[in-house]
Amino acid sequence: MMNSYINYDYYTETFKGTLIPQEKFERFAIRASNKVRNNILNRPIDDFETEVKNATCSIVDILYNQYLNQEKLKNIITGKEKVISSEKVGDWSRNISNVSIEDLKKLSSNEYNNELIETTLEDYLLVTGLLYLGVPYVR
Repeated sequence: MMNSYINYDYYTETFKGTLIPQEKFERFAIRASNKVRNNILNRPIDDFETEVKNATCSIVDILYNQYLNQEKLKNIITGKEKVISSEKVGDWSRNISNVSIEDLKKLSSNEYNNELIETTLEDYLLVTGLLYLGVPYVR
C-alpha cells in the first residue's frame, strides 16, 4: 500500500484545513493520495511537492464532505434524523432545512464528487504537466 502525500500536521498547519477530525484523517488522506497518484500516473513529484500536497488536502475535504452528506442522507432515510423544511404555530413560523433529500443524493454521488476532484486536480496540477497523458515530444 502506498503512503499518503500528506499528514495531519500539513493539513492543519500549512493547508489550514479544519474540516476533518484527526481520528478520521488517515483514511481520507490515503484515498485522496491514491486519487492524485492515479491521475498523475505515479510520476515523481519532487518539483511539485507543494502543489501535489495541496491538491491532496483539497481532495480530502471533498471526500470527507461526501462522507458527511452520505451519513446525513442515510440518517434521514432510516428516520434517525428528520428534515423539517418549515414549521408554523399561530403567527410564529420558521424555516429550518436548507437542503433536500434530492440535494443530499446529488452531493453524496460519486459522479458529482468525481467532477469536483477533477476540477481540483486541474486547479492545482494543470500547469505542472503532471496531468499530461500524452507522449512527450523528443527531438
